[in-house]
Amino acid sequence: MSQILLYRKILFIIIGCTTFLSAIVHKPKNNGEKIKLEIRGKERIYHELDQGLIYKNIGKKFNANDSIKICIHTRTIKAPTGKKNRNYGFKVQINDRDPFELKYKKGGSGVKSPDRPGWDYTQSGKWFIYLPVNEKKYSIKIEPLKGNPVVYVRLTSNLIQNKGSWGNIIHTVNRQERAKIITEGKKNPKKWYTIHDLSQQQFEIKGPSKIRAFSRIEYPNENAKEEYYLFVREDGIDLGTYYFVTEKSTMSSIVGSNESVSKWRSLWLNVPEGKHYYTFSIPNTELSNNKTIFIRLKEWKEE
Repeated sequence: MSQILLYRKILFIIIGCTTFLSAIVHKPKNNGEKIKLEIRGKERIYHELDQGLIYKNIGKKFNANDSIKICIHTRTIKAPTGKKNRNYGFKVQINDRDPFELKYKKGGSGVKSPDRPGWDYTQSGKWFIYLPVNEKKYSIKIEPLKGNPVVYVRLTSNLIQNKGSWGNIIHTVNRQERAKIITEGKKNPKKWYTIHDLSQQQFEIKGPSKIRAFSRIEYPNENAKEEYYLFVREDGIDLGTYYFVTEKSTMSSIVGSNESVSKWRSLWLNVPEGKHYYTFSIPNTELSNNKTIFIRLKEWKEE
């Protein structure tokens, strides 16, 4: 079964969400060998992906109908000298769905382990999954790919709440034309920045702040569901690849061309103190080829 078919079976809810509480760190049922990594002055526990890791009861500490953000943090080992980047990958299976592959190419990070002196570890590869909490909870199985270097895994989840109000619209660092999208029942259209295969958009944001990034795509046909990815960097460092499932909006269209667009989906950015730059682009994947993505950023003010 292809990755596309898998995603069509799983609806990742990426709606109505704001404040992220402290992350829950999940331990695999079969444990796996643990390793301590020193990351930005803090000690983090990762588990070695040997024969595979199984995580059970994801969402157990939350209530039904809550929304949670799951993050799979991964790194691989890297000698202090040698190739600048390392390739690695693994397979992920959610519940009894078909597994899909994730592959990364990461450079060195300077992260060390007191357990294994003399080695470096790559930058973190992150994969985000947004899911509604259900009564059966979730299980996640992560398996190694044949011929890949050893991978270390850390899995966390956050509850997403909704307490606060909207602030300012965030604009790009340089002047960019924006598409106007009108919604039935609204007096004025909203302006959205456009991303294509060969283009990107960059925003300067002053923290600490929380930003909600809305996205939607130009709808190519009458398919019941469409999928797309959005790749985000913070200050030039990979922040994560976000996956969305959407469908055609019956209420919204592009002003002028009257082309259809999808319903919007969103992700959240927790901006640390100081001035930071966030770059949004389309990753080079089969699902993202020839897609046009519209994005719009808004600041969120906590109560």
